[in-house]
Amino acid sequence: MPYHIPFEHRRAQPVYIGFEAPKRPRRKFNWWGFWGLFMSLGSFLTVGFASPLALLVSLNGMRKKKGPRKAAAAGTALSLLGTMLAGSIVAFAVNEDHAHDLRQQREEIAMQVEETQVAIAIAERELDEFREDAGYLPNGIDGNMLMLKHTDAWSKEIRYDAESEPALLRSAGPDQTYNTDDDVTSEVEGELEKMDASGQIEKP
Repeated sequence: MPYHIPFEHRRAQPVYIGFEAPKRPRRKFNWWGFWGLFMSLGSFLTVGFASPLALLVSLNGMRKKKGPRKAAAAGTALSLLGTMLAGSIVAFAVNEDHAHDLRQQREEIAMQVEETQVAIAIAERELDEFREDAGYLPNGIDGNMLMLKHTDAWSKEIRYDAESEPALLRSAGPDQTYNTDDDVTSEVEGELEKMDASGQIEKP
């Protein structure tokens, strides 16, 4: 009879006498992993922006000890790729917006510099008229008194520097700080007024 044959020589299933055959344990289905994989695939339709939600579902599927986790692992990997894709798109958009703002700022500064150069040219014309009448350029104090009504594109006074020849008309520039690299300047032709020992003006 079959039950007298040693187990290692039997081809058919063993016959149990007196009790029922033990039922094979049924593996539970990992629904979290299934839905994580499904959502991660669908997230690419949103260019990866739905991937973080799919990643959370897939990670929850990876935490399940019962049931297969292959779908959860695949969903986790795809969700990470989708999250990276969405992140790169956001970073690119932020960088482009920043670059656009910088371009606009440069264009605005260029227009302000041109406006300032026009204002300096008008101020220089007034100094030329003074030189034609007096025969010399005014000293620093008198020259700056003349420049009070002249302002640059940033509503800051145009300064008259007459410490040495040639004299300079100077705008503080975009940073609104004098004597920095972005100052807008123009040389003024002509000799400066000079004082003799008695404090009288020496005509050139």
